[in-house]
Amino acid sequence: MRSHLRLIALCSAALFIPLLFPLCIGRVFTKDDLAAMHLPFRYLYREALHGGDSFLWTPALRSGLYLHGEGEAGFAHPLHLLLYRWLPLGPAFNLEIISSYIAMLAGTGLLLLRLGLASEAAWFGAMVFAFSGFNLFNLMHVNHIATVAHVPWVLLGAYVLLTSTERRGRAWAFAGVALVVGSQLLVGNPQYMWFTLVALGYMTLCLLYTGAASSRVPLLLGALMLGALIGAVQLLPTLDFVQESTRITWSPDQSLSFSLAPLNLVQLWSPFAFRFRVYAPPSEAFIVHEFIVYNGAFCTVALAWLAMRWRQQTRRGLLTALLLFAAVSLVLAFGRHGGLYVWLAQLPGLRNFRAPARHLVLFQLALSGIAAVVFEDLVGLVRRGEKTEIRRLWPLAIPVALSVTITAVAAAFAQSSWAAVRDVPLSGVLRAAPWSGLIVGMAVLVAMAARAVRWSVPVLIVFAACDQGLWGYSYAYRWGPLQTVAALAASAEVPPNAHRGDLISPMTGGGAVNLPLLRGLRLATGYFGLETSSVLDPADPMTHRIAGIAWRPNGTTWVPVADSMPRARLVSMAQSSGNIKADVHAIDISRVALVDRPIAGLSDSSAERGSVRIVSDRPGSIVLETTAAGRQLLVLTERFHGGWRATEDERGRETMRVYGDYLGCIVEPGHHRVAFTFAPESARQGLRASLAGVALTLVVTTFLWPLRIRGTARGQDRNTTA
Repeated sequence: MRSHLRLIALCSAALFIPLLFPLCIGRVFTKDDLAAMHLPFRYLYREALHGGDSFLWTPALRSGLYLHGEGEAGFAHPLHLLLYRWLPLGPAFNLEIISSYIAMLAGTGLLLLRLGLASEAAWFGAMVFAFSGFNLFNLMHVNHIATVAHVPWVLLGAYVLLTSTERRGRAWAFAGVALVVGSQLLVGNPQYMWFTLVALGYMTLCLLYTGAASSRVPLLLGALMLGALIGAVQLLPTLDFVQESTRITWSPDQSLSFSLAPLNLVQLWSPFAFRFRVYAPPSEAFIVHEFIVYNGAFCTVALAWLAMRWRQQTRRGLLTALLLFAAVSLVLAFGRHGGLYVWLAQLPGLRNFRAPARHLVLFQLALSGIAAVVFEDLVGLVRRGEKTEIRRLWPLAIPVALSVTITAVAAAFAQSSWAAVRDVPLSGVLRAAPWSGLIVGMAVLVAMAARAVRWSVPVLIVFAACDQGLWGYSYAYRWGPLQTVAALAASAEVPPNAHRGDLISPMTGGGAVNLPLLRGLRLATGYFGLETSSVLDPADPMTHRIAGIAWRPNGTTWVPVADSMPRARLVSMAQSSGNIKADVHAIDISRVALVDRPIAGLSDSSAERGSVRIVSDRPGSIVLETTAAGRQLLVLTERFHGGWRATEDERGRETMRVYGDYLGCIVEPGHHRVAFTFAPESARQGLRASLAGVALTLVVTTFLWPLRIRGTARGQDRNTTA
């Protein structure tokens, strides 16, 4: 047993090496969203922390963005505050990624131990899940994986809370559930909170079915509500941000985009039957990581093992629950193809999500639990020297036959007109056969273990680790070379004469669109998780002038934007418009502002326009000095949000939308100091709720904690002495 544990620990450590490698050589992963979004966001976050600025708002994206509300970087999480405040950007980024996999491995192992599995089986299952196909293929979704890393910890805490007979254990579990749920919300991905609730709800129903006290359920619900309070400093800004995004008007078809095609189930037996590993419509096929069903050859063969030894299983209840959970998760992942999620996607909140295929993380969590139980059964057979009759091993031939058949069929039709017409990208035999060989090899090792061949178990452990590592890291390392942060910044396409702080319209989209942020430039558009809605067309040259864009692309070169508006200006004419997008082309934007409601009392249009001097221009804080002969409208090229607060000589002023998207306020005649501060109510109330959540969690945990009564303790001491 100890030798198996040591080997599992060694294999798990080896699987961390590709994650540690960039940290050791001073580089970072750059694949997909890592360079396109996550690293630039964390650069802005670190710059704000080091500059003493607010990280709630950034002027560097979309002419201004509630970046904390967007949520992709989890700015309020204590770990992130610590990493990005005290470490260089590259090491902090690497450690953030690594920490999620460590937490996932530890949490899954402890959960499986609590479910009663032997240590070696529990940690084998933990290795299978932490380095599962879904988790490694989604390495570029940093906050997704961080949220997933909390799932086993939430389930562990809930299990103890619902089943423990010790009051102290329940108190610890209550506090643990509240704090872990709060931490999970602070990471900033609500969709994976839904997955957590699905898993938690299913486990709770299973425990109630098997006899857990229903009186504990209110305690669990209380812990979840306190967790929501703790995470409110992120949750409320996210809800605020969603209201300003295009997600709020999504159609059912958009909500069901990236549904898992059932044909992808062939991955379980032939991982490379499809040329790009997965089958998806052409418009979605480029996002391979959303459709990964394969979770290692051992998980596939384990299903055949259960068919062979179901009657001998001592954990049939647990296995039944896991198999049913895997099936439900698959149906949810099918999205529009499964029916169930079509109905769920109509519910408030869920309609704002996309990619139901992401339910595959729950499917692979269930498969990892099944793998742990099967591994325990295998080791038990070998340890007892119990040999399974050869004729009873026939179910192990099923995945082998399926793998060989599917690989052969795929190779035969790979270049056919049938595959071309139907957009089915099949692999040739040289691409598909090696991965089918893994299925065959694993089936052979499991058969040898069934025959009590002792060396087959350690070989199986190493084989499983190599299988998952090659499958996941071959994708994570492809198309995204390791680079230093400096080299990544140097690769950004920027105007040769641009200065730090200039607002530009990006030259390219995709993975390079946000890289100019690493050079200190600001972007009029940019790439982020939730697209913000706009009144003006971002591609309209008139919008470029209104936004104050300094440079725009013209083919493969950069050209300055003529007559671009200054950062701040005063105008004495404001027209109310019901169609701002069209009306901007009928006015002189240097003299006239368009607003969504009439403004009374502005100075005569013939009066001389006043002047504006920028005193300070920081993220979430803009201070100006205005001088005007009459009452005028102050217009900024900063994007409007209801969270902006304005003061004139420390007296509050109302902010307003100008040109539909930009920030402005009325200033009075004379010389004044005008300050704009981004202080949204969602962040303020969220912080208060989080502090209240932490305090209430402490109070309730103290109440649940068993108190030692002095008199009782003395009586016990006397009895012991006697």
